[in-house]
Amino acid sequence: MAIRLRIINGCWVALCAVESDEKEGDIYLDDSQHYAIACKFAREHKESGADWEDTWMNELMDTQKVREAKIEIEKFIRRMVW
Repeated sequence: MAIRLRIINGCWVALCAVESDEKEGDIYLDDSQHYAIACKFAREHKESGADWEDTWMNELMDTQKVREAKIEIEKFIRRMVW
């Protein structure tokens, strides 16, 4: 899923591009770029056995959410002509 990298309160966060609106200074990563980073992250953290979640970071990211990705995908699918 495409993401936006954004600085909020001095901290870099990764946001769902579908659920957030573009703001000046954002760095946009398309699906293939995001996938490449996700694969690297998964390999590195699987080997180290890390299994964690950053609650504060999740809360910070949620402050930028303006829509629900699942709903947007469903709307897109309904508009498609097969």
